[in-house]
Amino acid sequence: MSTPLAVRAAVVVLAGAIVMRAGGAPVALQAQKTTRDKVYSKEQADRGGKLYVALCQFCHDPGHLDPAKKAGPELAGEKFITKWSGHTLGELHTNILTTMPNDGSAFLDDDQTADILAYMLQANGFPEGPAAMKSNTTAKDVLIVK
Repeated sequence: MSTPLAVRAAVVVLAGAIVMRAGGAPVALQAQKTTRDKVYSKEQADRGGKLYVALCQFCHDPGHLDPAKKAGPELAGEKFITKWSGHTLGELHTNILTTMPNDGSAFLDDDQTADILAYMLQANGFPEGPAAMKSNTTAKDVLIVK
């Protein structure tokens, strides 16, 4: 009895989905990292906090809004988490890097953006770890979770 062509094709497709990564674990078996996986360091969040105070709080912090500036969304709290839950840190990093500050008063580089992102994670209660995020590379696929 021969196996139908459709079944053989499905087996080939499934086998192709379990491609080995350089680290050795099959791609299909690796769990996606989330914001609960300690993806930033306290030192990085501290640097990001200083940048936040200098560049972000006047639009994003209700307690420090500059009446001459358009208020932006809060970067900590339920609304923020709800909006970004299911997206990756890479998406948020790119959004910050390419659109903030929106008044053109400063330009952030990759590392500054990662530092601000670490501060935002800290402000939202996500745990810190031993190592800093490396720009958009080490955290780009990290899923933001509630």
